[in-house]
Amino acid sequence: MKKNKLIIIGNGIAGNLAALYISQKLPELEITIVGKTDKPRTLVGESTVELSTHFFEALGLGKLLEDKHYHKYGLTYYFKTKKDANDPNYVVHEAPGVIRLPAYNLNRFTFDNDLRELNSKRNIKVIKGTVQDVSLKTSTQKHHILSVEMEDSEKTNLMLEADWFIDSSGTRRFLAKKLALRKDPGYQRSTFWFRLKKFDRNIFNKISALKSKHHCYDSYYVTHHFYGKGYWIWMIPMRSPDGETMISIGYTYRTEQGAEIVRTVDDFISTVEKDHPIITEIVKSGEINTLSEDVLDIAAYTNYMYESKQYYSKDGWFLIGDSAFLFDPINSLGLSYVSHMICQVAAIISKDKEGNLTNSYIDCHEKHIQSILSLQDSWGKWYEIMHDPVKLSWTLLMNNMSYFNVLLPAFINGAFLDGRHIDVFTEQFKRLPVEQQGPAYPFPKLLDILSEQSKNIDLSCLPNLYSKNIPFGLYKADEKLRKKLFLRYLFRLITLRTAIIKRINWKLNKHHLLVLGESLWDNCVDFVRIILVSLFSHGLVKYHKSDDPDATPFGNNGKFLKFNDTTK
Repeated sequence: MKKNKLIIIGNGIAGNLAALYISQKLPELEITIVGKTDKPRTLVGESTVELSTHFFEALGLGKLLEDKHYHKYGLTYYFKTKKDANDPNYVVHEAPGVIRLPAYNLNRFTFDNDLRELNSKRNIKVIKGTVQDVSLKTSTQKHHILSVEMEDSEKTNLMLEADWFIDSSGTRRFLAKKLALRKDPGYQRSTFWFRLKKFDRNIFNKISALKSKHHCYDSYYVTHHFYGKGYWIWMIPMRSPDGETMISIGYTYRTEQGAEIVRTVDDFISTVEKDHPIITEIVKSGEINTLSEDVLDIAAYTNYMYESKQYYSKDGWFLIGDSAFLFDPINSLGLSYVSHMICQVAAIISKDKEGNLTNSYIDCHEKHIQSILSLQDSWGKWYEIMHDPVKLSWTLLMNNMSYFNVLLPAFINGAFLDGRHIDVFTEQFKRLPVEQQGPAYPFPKLLDILSEQSKNIDLSCLPNLYSKNIPFGLYKADEKLRKKLFLRYLFRLITLRTAIIKRINWKLNKHHLLVLGESLWDNCVDFVRIILVSLFSHGLVKYHKSDDPDATPFGNNGKFLKFNDTTK
């Protein structure tokens, strides 16, 4: 008998997204979700990015997003021009227009409930209970056997068989605990967040924003980011289930980098008003949302980050979402990597079902996860420079350039499922031990000089170059465009480096001359790379032949998001 039984542990957003995608991509599978009914609990905002929204749209969730959630017009960054807390002047970097790929600020309660409702209309079985134990399949046991304790105490507990199972149990981390897979992350973080209602959004207008003026969208509808020593703050506008205006506000920090511990709203106010009194004024103008009569919509986690030693197994078990690792929310990429992992698991199951799954293909995806975590390591180091607007602003420019020109096109086209792309990607973003990692910011020698010279923070030393970094023509799978965007990435390395060089007041001393010489040489090297990639292409934008064991089973040009399924 062919393998066809998939069990998903967890009835949250990761498990339901996995069920929705896999039921459309592999409709012959018998899919069962095992999870308890959600009880009131605090959920993050949540701010999505273009990558995850592209995935949601392909799954048929576009109407829900349009009808019930705010459009998000990018990530906006606020940099103080003076250390004076009462000074309202900020250099503001925001998207210069509306790109063709949308993003949304989600109300997770609304979105998660609608997602479950959508799955209830598909051929997906839901069992209300908790997986208490699992006996993994062996050479003598053909299936995984899961023991389920039913939510209804009057019902008999179940024993379920599965060819594959996905652990999306969230922070419960069922399988990671059972197999002792926990691994400490490179850098710890702590966080505190709450949701606010009935606040005065006009207080935002007290900010004196130094930025390029536009009439493309209301600047309130973005994900707002503010910074301080060792911490950053998010502010995510959202719509409540009854249409009321709400906002998610969070504080994420590293105390060893100078941030203060925050565990209550009073802690938040006393800490943040030292740097950003406008934020605390907004908080004081509103009310904390409640989940029930006696439960406030507030959460605090100390040193909450974790990872796992392994995520995927050739034996047919997988960890995704929060059961695998926790993301720093700094770039709103939590759901985007859930999107990656769901598609990776589907590709592995597809190969296994056809009998051509190899250990090397599993290893490819394990390496890909480590490369993503190497990016997270770099975000962890950003806390070292969050009090320095010069270094942080150029770091964010570089980060967004990499996302829009490399990571996002690779997802849209489906290259991240192919071993050839993964091999080159993981070489480019190799994860190193903490002690071997370099500075938290790009072009470190140049930015060290510029930061020392920038006593006055203004638009000239913190230029908003997103109009040049963001490819406004990117909206669908296009292999030729993906190569052009990689070339654009290499070219933008030159232009960003040159832009910093032009802003430095160079002096005739040995240090400055060495830094200038090295930087000009780096520009020459990148220019040669552009010529070579133009002439001979690059492994990052190539695929294995379809018969290679590490080739994607779904093809290129975005075919992983094309479905023949008509199940409703």
